[in-house]
Amino acid sequence: MKNNIKKISFEESNFKSLNIATDKDIKVAIYDIIEDNSFKLLGSDISEYNLEVLFAENILKISVNSALTKKNIKTFSINIGSLNKILKDYIKLCNSYYESIKSAPVQKVEALDMGRRSLHDDASHDLINKIKDDIDMDFTTARRFITLFSIIQRKSLLGEKIFL
Repeated sequence: MKNNIKKISFEESNFKSLNIATDKDIKVAIYDIIEDNSFKLLGSDISEYNLEVLFAENILKISVNSALTKKNIKTFSINIGSLNKILKDYIKLCNSYYESIKSAPVQKVEALDMGRRSLHDDASHDLINKIKDDIDMDFTTARRFITLFSIIQRKSLLGEKIFL
C-alpha cells in the first residue's frame, strides 16, 4: 500500500460527549487506516494527505490537506444517507452475530458472519462510488473507513449523543 493518508482528525465542535483523541475504538480504527491505505486526490500532484472529517446530519465533509504544507487542497461533501442506513443494518447484524456466538449453532453464526461481511462490503462499495469523482481509494481502505464510521455510528445509536 501507499500509505497516502498521514493523519485523520475530526472537527472537534462536531462531537458533544466523545473525546476522539482518547476513544480507544476510534483510535484503533484510525491507526488501521493510517498504517495501510491507498488514497489519491484526483487532479492533484500531492501524494500525502491529512484529512479533517466533519459529520453534519447526512452529510460527510472531508477537508483534504497537504501533509507537508498543511494547506487545504480540496474540501468536498457527500450525502451519506444511504451509508447510514447500511451502517445501521450492519450494526444490528453485528449485535446479533456477537450474541449468537455465545450459544447459537455454528451454521447460524456463520450465516450471520457472511451477512455482516456482505453489508460491510456493500457500504464500502457505496463509499467508493460516492467519492469516485474526487478520490481514488482502494476497496481495503474503504472498508477501513466504513469500520471507523460504523464505530462512530454505533456509539451514536447507543445514546452517547456524539454529534451536535
